[in-house]
This record gives sequence, C-alpha cells and structure tokens, in this order.
Amino acid sequence: MGDVQLFLLDAEYREPFIVLSGVNQNGSKVAVSDRSVSPYFYLEPREDADRAQLQHHLAAGVGGIVPGQVEAVERKLLGQPKRLLQVTFDRQDQAAVFWDAAKRVDEVKAGYEYGMPLYKRYLIDKGLQPAGWLTVKGDAAGLAAQQIVPADRKVAPRPHIMAFDIEVAEENGEERIIMASLADTEGLSKLLTYAPVSVPGAEVLDGEKALLERFAQLVRDNDPAIITGYNTDRYDFPKLLAAAARHGIQLRFGKDDMPVLFVRRGRITAARLPGLVHIDTYSFVENVMAPNLESETLTLDMVAKELLGAGKQQMKWIDIQRAWREQRGLEQVAEYCKTDSQLALRLAERLLPLLFSLSQLTGQLPFDVCRMAYSQLVEGLLVRKAYANNEIVLNRPRTAEVKRRRAAASYKGGYVHLPEKGMHDNIAVFDFQSLYPSIILTHNVSPDTICQHPACRSNTAPESEHQFCLQQKGFMPGVLEAVVKKRLLLKKARGKAAESEQLALKILANAFYGYYGYAGSRWYSRLCAEAITAWGRRYIKGLIATAEGMGLPVIYGDTDSIFLSMEAKKDARRFVAAVNKKLPGTMELEFKGFYKRGIFIQSKAGSAAKKKYALLEANGNLVMRGMETRRRDWAKIARDTQEAVLRAILQDRSPEKAIGLVRAAVARLRSGSAANEEVIIFSQVTKPLAEYEQESPHLSAARKLQQLGGRVAEGTVIGYIITKGAGTISERAAPADFAQDYDPEYYVRNQVVPAALRILGNLGVTESDILSDGDKQFSLAGFWKKR
Repeated sequence: MGDVQLFLLDAEYREPFIVLSGVNQNGSKVAVSDRSVSPYFYLEPREDADRAQLQHHLAAGVGGIVPGQVEAVERKLLGQPKRLLQVTFDRQDQAAVFWDAAKRVDEVKAGYEYGMPLYKRYLIDKGLQPAGWLTVKGDAAGLAAQQIVPADRKVAPRPHIMAFDIEVAEENGEERIIMASLADTEGLSKLLTYAPVSVPGAEVLDGEKALLERFAQLVRDNDPAIITGYNTDRYDFPKLLAAAARHGIQLRFGKDDMPVLFVRRGRITAARLPGLVHIDTYSFVENVMAPNLESETLTLDMVAKELLGAGKQQMKWIDIQRAWREQRGLEQVAEYCKTDSQLALRLAERLLPLLFSLSQLTGQLPFDVCRMAYSQLVEGLLVRKAYANNEIVLNRPRTAEVKRRRAAASYKGGYVHLPEKGMHDNIAVFDFQSLYPSIILTHNVSPDTICQHPACRSNTAPESEHQFCLQQKGFMPGVLEAVVKKRLLLKKARGKAAESEQLALKILANAFYGYYGYAGSRWYSRLCAEAITAWGRRYIKGLIATAEGMGLPVIYGDTDSIFLSMEAKKDARRFVAAVNKKLPGTMELEFKGFYKRGIFIQSKAGSAAKKKYALLEANGNLVMRGMETRRRDWAKIARDTQEAVLRAILQDRSPEKAIGLVRAAVARLRSGSAANEEVIIFSQVTKPLAEYEQESPHLSAARKLQQLGGRVAEGTVIGYIITKGAGTISERAAPADFAQDYDPEYYVRNQVVPAALRILGNLGVTESDILSDGDKQFSLAGFWKKR
C-alpha cells in the first residue's frame, strides 16, 4: 500500500502486536498493527558486582527464560550517571517471569521500568504522540506496518463521534432499561424502546433483550471512532452489561467482535471497547474541568448549561417511573432521553480539543487522559520527557510506601495574613503570577538538584537547611520551563486550537507543585514540596513588608495574593512596578483588580476567617470567596438570602434592609410557600455506599433513592430535602424527587439564619434579632474601616 496518514486515537497490545487505531484525514477509521515491539526493563548491578559476569549470567537465562538481549547501557537516575543492564524480550510474559527471578539474583541491586504498560513503552520508544499524526508504510493486507513515523501535520480531523444515554425503570420488582438514545456527528438520532411511542427516530422493539441487541447493532453498523456519554463508566455501561447478562447475551460494539472490558483507572473502573475509543466526559469534567466551573453540581444539566448554554429537558426521575408504570406520557420521556444523548454529543465536541491537547502534551491516550487527575497528567508528561533526557523512570511506590507518605504529618502551607474583620473601601488586589511554578523555575526545585555545593548556599530554602543546585538545571524544572515557554508563545496565537493547547499547558504547569506532594507519584519529594511553600511564605511576607514600607495599609494576604487599601489604580501600577524590579527569576506580581468595597467575615473564634470575603466591583458585580453562596451543600434559599444580604450591606449600606430580606425568607419557609427547588441540598457519593462507616443525610437519601430504583453510583450527586416528622436529620432526609413537606424550622435555623449571620453577626445581629418582631436599629459605623 502507499503511505497512510493516521491521527492516533488508541493503542493496545495484542500479543505479539501493537495495534494502533485512529482516523485518516477524511475522518475514516484506520487500524494498523506493528510487530516491532520488544518489552524491556533495566537492572542495576550492585557496586561490588562483576558487571561482565552478571551480564553473561543474565544472558544465559534465569527463571527458565532466556532474554533476547542483555546490553550494558548508561542512563541517569535523578541526574546521576548510572551503568545499567537493559534486558530485552520477545514477549511480555517472558519479561514477567524473568523480572521475578532476576530480583532474587544476589548481584542485582534494583530494577527499573518493568511495570510500564507495553503500549506506552512502544509509543515513547517510537516517538509517537497520541492525538497526533503518524505516517504508516506497510502491507495492504491487514495494514501490517513496516514503518511508523511521526507526521508533520497539525490540524486535527473531525472524527465520527457517537453519544448515547439510557433510561431505567422498575418493572415487576426488577430494574429494566426502558429506553436508549443515540446521536452522532453524522446526523444519526435514534430512540430505542419497547413501549408505543411516536417521536422522530423512534424504533419500537419487542422487549429489553431486543433493545440491547439493536443498540449494539447500531453502534457496530455506524462504527464511530469515539463513543461517549456522561458518567458512562459508572452508570450506563454497568447497567447495559448487567441487563445483557440477565438475558444471557454478550454485547459487542466493535467490528472485531470483542467484548467490553472493564479496566482500573485510578479509583474507578472504566469501560474499554476494543475498536472504539470510549470517552466518559463526566470523568474528564470531574478530574480536570471542575475547579474552573461555576456549576453547583457536575450534573449533565448544570455542566451543559455552563459550557453549551443549553440544559436538559426538565423531568424528575419519579415522573419517568410513573410514565412507564402507567404507560402514559412516554413521548416526553423519549424526548428527555434523546436530549440527553444530544447534549452528551455536543459536550464531547466542546471538550475534545482540550482533551486532545492534553493527550498530545503528556503522551497519554485520550481514553486514559479523560480519566486522569492532575498529578497523573504531570506524571505522563514526565515519563515521556525522561526518555528524551536519558533519565530512568522511577518505579511506582508500593502500597506500603504510599500509606507511609499519606500518614506523615502535614507540612506547613501558605502564609495567611488575617484581615481585620469588617468593611473596607477602595481595595486593590494583587497576586503572584503562577507562584509555585515560578518558584520551581526560579529556585530550580527538583529531587535531583538537592545539593551541598558551597556555591549554592544562596539558594537554600527558607526555614530549612536544604539547598538546590544553581550549577545544573533539574529534570523537573527543565520540563516545566518548556511548558511555560510554550504557553507564552501560544498566548500570542489565535484560534481554538491554540486556546485549547494554552489551557492544557496552564493545567499542567499549575499541577507540578501538587505532584511533588502526591503520595502515589514516582518523583515524590516532600522536601521539594516543603521548600516551595517555604519560599512562597517568604515572598508573600516580603510583599506585605514592601507595602507597609510604602505606607499602603494591608487588608489581607493569602498564599499568593495581597489586598491593599488604595485610592487610585495608578497607585496600583506604581506598586507593581516597584515590586517587580526586585523579584528574581520568573517571579512576577500582577494587578488583578480594583474594588469599590469589600467585607471580610469573622470566624467562630472571633478573628477574621481566611478566604472568606466578598468584593463589590464598580459595576455592581459581586466577587465572593468561601461563602455559602458558592457551596452546593447549602440550600438555594440560604445561598440566595446570603447574597442578597451581602448586596444590602455592600451596595446599599443598609443593615435594616438586610435583616428584612432574611425575615422575608424565614416567612416564606414557615408559610410553606418556598418551592422544593429552593430547599434541595446537594452532596456527592464519592465511593460505594457499603464502604461508608457513618450515616449522614445524603447517604440516607441515597439509600432510599436506591431502594426506589433510582440511579446511585460512585460520583452521583444526591439532591435531598429534610422533611417534617420524627427522627434524626439523617432519618428525615428524603430524595428530592420524592420529598414532601419540608421541615421549615430545619431550614430556618440550620440554613437561612446561619448563612445570613455569617455577615450580619459582624454587626452584632443575633438569631433572636432576626426571628423576633422587634425593630432594633443596627449601625455600620463600628464595622467600617477608615483609612
């Protein structure tokens, strides 16, 4: 055959081949196989060992396995040169047996890089980038590759994506899949059910078994490159396969007729479909996107509204059950199901550019990237760069070591300059640009740069005796520097591709510090993590001292930011210029904004609480941090009331108006006129229900929902309402869709009033002041900070 260009989406080892799959420039699926894969690992001889004799001994075979080759090589281990033996095999099973036997050879001190999955090893050795282009030369019969090399092509294709959703109901005491919808980028819009419905694209089948078989057939016939959905790992695929098992059938979705495999990825089990790339957008949103989202919960409805500007059709789970039981109103259920798959498709199209950028940068497959946390993404990047730097990839820590790291006492974090409680006018906010990444670069903080050189004493971490080398750049700062430089270049570029890559680079850069302290990391270094935060404390304290030396009142400081009292923006610019002249390396202070007024909240101990404040912009916008208005475990009526109180205080300067707003909310609750939507409290199930040791309201509600046939899985966000009646709060927590008669006193005394008193308590307002009918007057005079 001629050359084939392939945009790489997936790779897997099927002994003795590596199978690469993706799409060509037209978006059509292509798969190629390559036999040129050889498992290998490294062995480090003991210092007193006869290396030549050990090499000969290993080459003759141990554990009944004779390797293909034993070669003496030089690599670096944490920057230090190491003479190692690289042992290569024909098959992975040979490597496994040999590894176990070699560890018992007296002359062998240590081994490295055994546990790396073979498909990852192959991609690194060949220099191939997932979500990047390859040129394949080979035999037309079966596309057996003779040569595979990176291709100089930048624009990503538009792969065929299919999204799906299922609806479940109880039938004769058993859970049944009653509907499934599919939508794809080529115009497919299908609804499968075994109820009489009349909606566009509907197919009415004979029963659940026929629905399952038709669902799998539609996926096979349309043969997408990517199949996607929202929470499909933890809900949809387990439900589909459980239903198939009840009927004694196997669901096969790919052209190669292989079954779905469940593989461990972090703390979840992921569904892998041979021949298709399964992207669960919920996992990607949860792991990567969540910190940058405003959504109260990570439901498809909330996330789609924020990212796409459109949400789900509103239908309660209880209404779906009733419609199915009574066989009425099923068209609405069908449209609801269809909308979910269409939203899942649009969400995948929205997120794939970022996911592909992260895949390219880290060298990890899209299937893996969408299920990776920040530290895992950083580690993927480091593993790939280690090969390019001739560095040995450190072994994963054993379980006992991970437990030891986690059990260690926590180290000191960022410095907090507690604010004076109360109200402040004319607030200028500054922060260090990417403080911790800048410290890593400026001070060369890396496990391989800890040194004792006299010339490097000036680079000793504060509050410690640990110094970092100034003579040779560390491995991790070198990788981070390349990330930061590339991001700076992309800031000047335009287009969605550059925007996605820039965001991916930002995510990686900001995750480096956390990776040092992540207990499961290969390049773990508590010492480095401690040094970074120590330098951070020095810089923020120095910034505070500079401001005070210039006569600028410091309102608040926290880790990487400072709040100053200033009269004009020009003063802010002068302050930034003065500070940046003295900062070393890549350190830089930025002016973030000027605020008309702000309030800092008092803690229960009586001092101002860190990271609890609200700022008023000149245009009337409120910027809030640490408030209940941003927490989903507070009911909407409490959050809305707190925000209204903040506006009354900051904008109108009226405590009386604020108290009136709280009393109005209390009156609505006590009269029963508050809507159920206003009293729902949300909390997430983070592990299987059986693993929880203590009861709580959201777990009680989750169990009740499960008993009623509702969907509850790891990651499910439970909405519940505290109802009237006897028993503990947990016992009275009911799933929101089934709750009746909320308990007004619970919401008054545990939600609305406490949220309001976070602000009004600073004025001397008490619970009795709010709940009584008196007209006591309150003044802001003692609360205002005059400069």
